[in-house]
Amino acid sequence: MKFMRAVLLIIFGSILVGLTSNSLGAIGNNIMHLAGIGCLIAAIFIAKSKNDTKRRTKKECDV
Repeated sequence: MKFMRAVLLIIFGSILVGLTSNSLGAIGNNIMHLAGIGCLIAAIFIAKSKNDTKRRTKKECDV
């Protein structure tokens, strides 16, 4: 699940970075590029996170 979410964010982020629109103007294109880079960075953090709830042992779940 974590891998699929990261792949979707990578695809969405790369589309936002690569897409340009004349109707948005320069500022709109810069905002779209920043949002795309943010999606790519979020995908990296999701893929690198080690906390997975399915792999916890019984001792870790008991608080």
